[in-house]
Amino acid sequence: MAATWPRPRPGAAGGSAYRGSRGLSPELVERIEKQFGFDKPPLERFGMMLWNYLRFDFGESYYRDISVIDLIKEKMPVSISLGLWMTLISYGISIPLGIRKAVSDGSRFDVWTSTVIIVGYAVPGFLVAIALVVLFAGGSFWSVFPLRGLTSPGFDSFPLWRQIIDYLWHLVLPIIAMAPGAFATTTLLTKNSFLDEIGKQYVTTARAKGLTEGRCSIATSSATP
Repeated sequence: MAATWPRPRPGAAGGSAYRGSRGLSPELVERIEKQFGFDKPPLERFGMMLWNYLRFDFGESYYRDISVIDLIKEKMPVSISLGLWMTLISYGISIPLGIRKAVSDGSRFDVWTSTVIIVGYAVPGFLVAIALVVLFAGGSFWSVFPLRGLTSPGFDSFPLWRQIIDYLWHLVLPIIAMAPGAFATTTLLTKNSFLDEIGKQYVTTARAKGLTEGRCSIATSSATP
């Protein structure tokens, strides 16, 4: 059967059948095509893209009337804050938890923590974020945490102690949304690494000579790369 293309509705930009262009002015469509080189051959377009990337020229944002690089600079503090805090929290919890799971491999603690970690890893972070917004950011229930931004209005006039609390208060929901998926990999890698070390001959010999589990764990952690 021959393929049929939908006819453009009246008012579609430039008579295009592409749904994304419907409602856009022909001038804007032409500007986008020119910016991304759709009016040029593919090889020339590819070369132009690489040259722009080398010069960090990402064009103008259609979300806001500023350049993309300025928009990236504006949002960079938020990304850096979330990345640093998530790394510190993830490693600070996952490594001790992985060691504890390796020492008590097969116990009830190991089983239920593995279940929680795997479920948290399986649930997409954006679903957790939506649930947190609905519950705690004024969605449908409580308005406890801020919905956006890294600081509150008038942050510069706050005393130091209030600035610290306000900054951390804005990070609570994003960190919680990102945390479940961040713990699984590091925790399980740490556990498996320690299980490999615990099963080696020097640990078995140390246990046979009466070395306690705590000392064995310390020796194993120092030997684990």
